[in-house]
Amino acid sequence: MKLSAFGAAVAAALLAVGLAANGASASTDTGVVSGPAGLSPEVAATVHGAGVDAHEQALAAYWTPERMKAARPETEIPAVKDRNGIAPAAQNGPAGPAGQVAAAAPKAEPKAVGGAQDVTPQAYYPNYPVGHPVARTYGKVFFTSFGLNYVCSATVVNTEGKSEVWTAGHCVSDGQAWNTNWTFVPNYASGSAPYGYWYAYQLWTTTAWFNNNNDFANDVGSAVLYRNNGWRITDYLGGQGIAWNYPIGQYVYAFGYPQAAPFNGCCLVGENGPTYNGGGGTIYMVNYMTGGSSGGAWLMSFDGNWGYINGHNDFKYNSLPQYMYSPYYGNQVLSLYNSVRNIST
Repeated sequence: MKLSAFGAAVAAALLAVGLAANGASASTDTGVVSGPAGLSPEVAATVHGAGVDAHEQALAAYWTPERMKAARPETEIPAVKDRNGIAPAAQNGPAGPAGQVAAAAPKAEPKAVGGAQDVTPQAYYPNYPVGHPVARTYGKVFFTSFGLNYVCSATVVNTEGKSEVWTAGHCVSDGQAWNTNWTFVPNYASGSAPYGYWYAYQLWTTTAWFNNNNDFANDVGSAVLYRNNGWRITDYLGGQGIAWNYPIGQYVYAFGYPQAAPFNGCCLVGENGPTYNGGGGTIYMVNYMTGGSSGGAWLMSFDGNWGYINGHNDFKYNSLPQYMYSPYYGNQVLSLYNSVRNIST
């Protein structure tokens, strides 16, 4: 069992119990694969000059408010939509083996959550103020797949490289190609981007997902982001921790940006409850979020500001809309995390 996040005290308090005790089986395929975060042909044709600046300027021009608003929930990607009746939907700083802590900047004072509003029987708008640790470490993802624009969710994760966000595998690749024009907008709210736009440098997922987009136990992804005005994203905003090989049944807080009805993708949505064994290397929770929320992290040991990523919004069975599924976080997560954790831009 391994936990990577913001301190040794919480880790010591968590019971070390293997997955086998929960009646599920973890993935045995721990390979990972990466690809460049490229531009679609339409955007590449607008690039003037060379280098990172030209790349980012082309993306800034492409992702207009109109295009962002019109982007579809990732559940409409053909390879995702057609999958067997399934609709997918730290304290701060890098977390090393010794539970090291690195401070975030700016050091915004946490504020109380106020005015939470229910959306469905379970889902609610937490209405975190701008700069709250949850608000600023979660964000909306915009990308292009085979000429169409889509949205997902992602979460800043603590790494030594301080440049990574965590998401679902199908938010970086549909198994046929790497998604393009990949852009992360932390603390997104009704079109506002208080912390700007962060463009991906490199995309990562498991080889099992890349080779078989029905392998939901391995539908995990990460993106390495370019710096923004000289800042690496974790230095600027902080990052949530991450945990793997913990017992199923953790009480988690899930957040994301659902865009499919009855939501419209405007704002961060929350759910919370225990996880259950979904079989086949997956877990699930009661969670009414919809397409667009995929990649939004499930935080265990959540203190209202920081926690450990131990699942994410990933897929649903059409006949069970009240349940959201996630890969069980086992050795495949360890492998992916270890592959990206030291990459810095």
